[in-house]
Amino acid sequence: MDTGLAGKVVIVTGATANIGRGIALAFAAEGAKVVVVGRDHDAGKRVTALALETGAAGAMWHAADVTERDAVAGMVSRTVSEFGVVDVLINNVGGNSPMTPFAGSTPEQWRADLDVNLISTLLCTHQVLPHMLEREYGRIVNIGSMAALIGDPHLAVYSAAKGAVHSFTRVLALETGGSGITVNAIAPYGTLPQDPAAETSSGSRFHPGTGMFGPRLRAGSGVHEGFRRSTALTRDFARPAEIGAAAVYLSSEHAAFITGQVLPVEGGVSLT
Repeated sequence: MDTGLAGKVVIVTGATANIGRGIALAFAAEGAKVVVVGRDHDAGKRVTALALETGAAGAMWHAADVTERDAVAGMVSRTVSEFGVVDVLINNVGGNSPMTPFAGSTPEQWRADLDVNLISTLLCTHQVLPHMLEREYGRIVNIGSMAALIGDPHLAVYSAAKGAVHSFTRVLALETGGSGITVNAIAPYGTLPQDPAAETSSGSRFHPGTGMFGPRLRAGSGVHEGFRRSTALTRDFARPAEIGAAAVYLSSEHAAFITGQVLPVEGGVSLT
């Protein structure tokens, strides 16, 4: 199936690990030109090299903290300078502060969750959108979360931030649809790399050494105990490539008549 993505320029934020890595490699397999964005230089270079091996028409590593306005502006400026346009923006970067009941959380933790999940999405979209409006073409895919739809204990602010991402998706779709731009979101449930040691960055929650879920992974207890729900399937977690496939579809010509939607990729967890 021809997705029409060969040669398209795709920015993927948080592309050094897990979901972002899976998305970047999925677009690479379609022959796109992939801009790998993150903060871990070593992991970023690895993903960029792998994207080229996978079939990308071009790949560029760009180190940036996308919660900072100037850093985002530099990322977009360099992409346009290198590749000429931005066809697709995947606002993937996200995460959460240490899990705690809301009553025991702090304003600093709230700001961190809002910055990485919501503000990063707003900043990146705001910088890319003028280029898409000028060309009357663009695809924006925001990575939301099932936590925004069903909630998870100890993730109140993270869930709220992802809920805002879903709402932003719908409103932006209304504002830009007349300019040939589609805006959609994907709502994954838990997504785990198959090989955390090889498929994560130093800032990933799932990094065996530095991630907040690292001790549980090393102990073999699983990251879901105590707060995760079971799916309707034989496994409780998605794979990064499955989120990548959804992102490719929503960015493809086959999804040109889909906008303002939140696509759950959640194994039927909402049914259980």
